[in-house]
Amino acid sequence: MNKIILLFLFGLACLSSVAQEQTESLSLKETIQRAKEKSPSYYRAVNQAENEYWNFRQFRASNMPQLRLNGTLPEYSKSIARVLQDDGTYAFPQSEQLLLDASLSLNQRVLLTGGNFSVSSSLQRTDIYNPVRRLDYFSVPVSLNYSQPMMLYNELKWNNRIQPIVYKESQRAFHEDMESISAEATELYFNALEASINWQIAMFNVSNNDTLYQISKGRYNLGKIAENDLLQIELNLLNARNSLRSANLNYEIATQDLKRYLGIPTDTDLKLSIPTDVPTVEIPVDRALEEARNNRQAVLEFRRRRLEAEQAVAAARGQSGYNFNLQANFGLNKQDNDFEQVYLSPFSQQNRVSVGISIPIVDWGNAKAQVRRAKANRDLVEVNVQQDEVNFEQEVYLQVMRFNMQLAQLEIAAKADTVAQKRYEVTKQRYLTGKISITDLNLAQSEKDSARKSYLGALRSYWASYYTVRRLTLYDFVNQRPIIYDY
Repeated sequence: MNKIILLFLFGLACLSSVAQEQTESLSLKETIQRAKEKSPSYYRAVNQAENEYWNFRQFRASNMPQLRLNGTLPEYSKSIARVLQDDGTYAFPQSEQLLLDASLSLNQRVLLTGGNFSVSSSLQRTDIYNPVRRLDYFSVPVSLNYSQPMMLYNELKWNNRIQPIVYKESQRAFHEDMESISAEATELYFNALEASINWQIAMFNVSNNDTLYQISKGRYNLGKIAENDLLQIELNLLNARNSLRSANLNYEIATQDLKRYLGIPTDTDLKLSIPTDVPTVEIPVDRALEEARNNRQAVLEFRRRRLEAEQAVAAARGQSGYNFNLQANFGLNKQDNDFEQVYLSPFSQQNRVSVGISIPIVDWGNAKAQVRRAKANRDLVEVNVQQDEVNFEQEVYLQVMRFNMQLAQLEIAAKADTVAQKRYEVTKQRYLTGKISITDLNLAQSEKDSARKSYLGALRSYWASYYTVRRLTLYDFVNQRPIIYDY
């Protein structure tokens, strides 16, 4: 019997432990921190930032000297060829040979001109087995090569101006994405919190209306209230029960959305606290604009768009039909059947210079139209960028002004909530003593619920505005420092 009791108590303790593990308390700050570590938006932001980082690393690597080893190990051939003789007959000599070669080259793109410079060295061995057995070596100890595909447009130079800006954009975009996660988490948190408060209000209203209905039935039996008042209270009770069902459904939907976003098991019960510890800071508009210009990704985007428009004009001019290219080579080589001799002087020189030009004689204005179109697009980009700059500053200005108003509105809403709660309690007591009608009680209850929802709405607006300003400026005005995230 004692063992059974002990097992029963142990089972209760286990169930209690499981129940405790399935309940989690969350504050707004904890929610935002978890969202920045486990939410889908966080993983998307990190993935995008890493992609941009490796794209830039690849671009930087392509501008560095490239050391390459090439070789043929080996190439063997054996064949019979038909050869026409002087007397008109054909001979069918056999040939058999083995070829091995290797080359080492160092290539470098030239930023100033956009050309390619390379230094290479190679060695080739040929073993001939048929028709006459022979061994040959051919070496190129050094070969200097320069290739200039186009003189009028240097794409490499433009890319070296634009790609670092693109990378810096991606860094700032990641910081903004992280602040957007704060705003997303705040939105979901308040959705769940308001649903929870509404559910609590609905529970309170059901309990309160049920109590009033039981009291009113007694007063009606004593003839102290009319049947109409009793029916009104009963209707209030029915409506409260219906509102409770809707509030419960809304609560489940909102909390499930929050739990999925944070990676919390769906069977966990959340206890959310009201974030009343708001940062009481007033942000100067001029300071906010200054920080936004210094920190935002959009500012770099404006610069990049202007550069890309200028690049398009330069490309149109360079690709308008006029072309000039250069190929130059200088090297030393030697052939011998002794390996030790192929790297000993004297060497033979190999030189080659090729200059190619292309000049359109009649293109019917094609090149001119191409350049004019690029210039028109550049002018359009400039107009659009200027408008976007105005919108950029206007957005920061309006959001900061809105944030600076929020604190006063929040204080008023908090005071109104306190007053409405007290007024309802006073009105309820006066109704129970028969001093006022049910209409006055219903009005007080409605204003009580409305004031509580208005307070939560003001609190939501304040926090949403706060994180919006942080995202638009990438600056923490509470701690007075720029907002920077690592990934």
